[in-house]
Amino acid sequence: MGRIKIVFIEDSLVCGGAEQALYDLALLLDKEKFDVTVLAQKPGAQWDRKFVDAGIHLIYDYSCRRPTKNPIVKIQNIEKKLRTEACYRRNGENLLSVVCPGADIIVSYSMWDYAQCGFADGAKSVKFIHGNMQTNRAFRELILRDQVLLHRYDRIVCVSRASRQAFVEATGREAGVETHYNPINSDNVRRLAEESVELPEDDPLICAVGRLSPEKGFERLIVIHKRLVEEGIRHKLVLVGDGPDRDYIRRTVQAMDAQDSVILAGYQANPYPYIAASRFLVCPSFTEGLPVVGMEALCLGIPVVAAVPSVGELFGGEDCGLITENDNSSLRDGMRRMLTDQEFYAANKAGAERRSRFFSGRRMAQELEAMFLQMMQEK
Repeated sequence: MGRIKIVFIEDSLVCGGAEQALYDLALLLDKEKFDVTVLAQKPGAQWDRKFVDAGIHLIYDYSCRRPTKNPIVKIQNIEKKLRTEACYRRNGENLLSVVCPGADIIVSYSMWDYAQCGFADGAKSVKFIHGNMQTNRAFRELILRDQVLLHRYDRIVCVSRASRQAFVEATGREAGVETHYNPINSDNVRRLAEESVELPEDDPLICAVGRLSPEKGFERLIVIHKRLVEEGIRHKLVLVGDGPDRDYIRRTVQAMDAQDSVILAGYQANPYPYIAASRFLVCPSFTEGLPVVGMEALCLGIPVVAAVPSVGELFGGEDCGLITENDNSSLRDGMRRMLTDQEFYAANKAGAERRSRFFSGRRMAQELEAMFLQMMQEK
């Protein structure tokens, strides 16, 4: 058997945790066994070039059409365009057969538009579940909208045990539903973390990384940070990321009069030096399947304070941080303890450093490779 042709379908390659996980997985999969293609439904996003520069084969729905002066090819391109548009009128049915024929496995990694394009004749199908249907109502409605299609997938991959439990309870499907943590390119994370960045060293630093959008909880984190500063607990907060709430977050910092203690680092192609320089990482999200940045922090031996329970799955029995209740008071208490209880912090820092050895990108990718190979045997 030759290389297995896998096509990952992604909505848009924006800057985000799921997109970073896809990037790492595409690079980590064994290229002697797998031929990897990423199909982006919406071209022109921030990370398109990042994927291309890394040598990842990136295509769009119209990549089957190439500029040409050859009249025969021009006619073929028109025919392909018409076939593509016909697929969209059928909710994406057979789209892969037009734009990327011959796929062995189609992975609907983050695909909401034209849900039928996750299937093709003769190809196995996989659906990734990155969110928690119990805590994210919008995500739940999005998944259940296409519930009939869920039973057509050969495998459902949930990125945490918590997201799997929520998925099974919401859909009733349990067969073929597996849990696999998103692989991270651990060697690359550790290497990039060694790059230098200019950060203040007079106070302990807390870091939060993510897309600046409402569900990520950055607004409440700024409020909590300011309250702790008012209690006399000296520290600085660095926020790494960009997104639709960028201006609102900036105004929130100003409204809280926190300009002297909050650092808005914006989008950083390499966020890891910021994490590595921090006392701990905080995940203030209201809902998550499993934040990739939590794995990256532990990979660097940095403790985590999180308001979402799935992060605790990563601790593996070690004391690596705190999982709080998902409310402002509990999150504030957890951050306060990590900042003020030196013995407690030292124990968690040591636990995070021990746990860092667990995060081997190649080993984590091999778990998914085994699933893909098993699916091909079934085929």
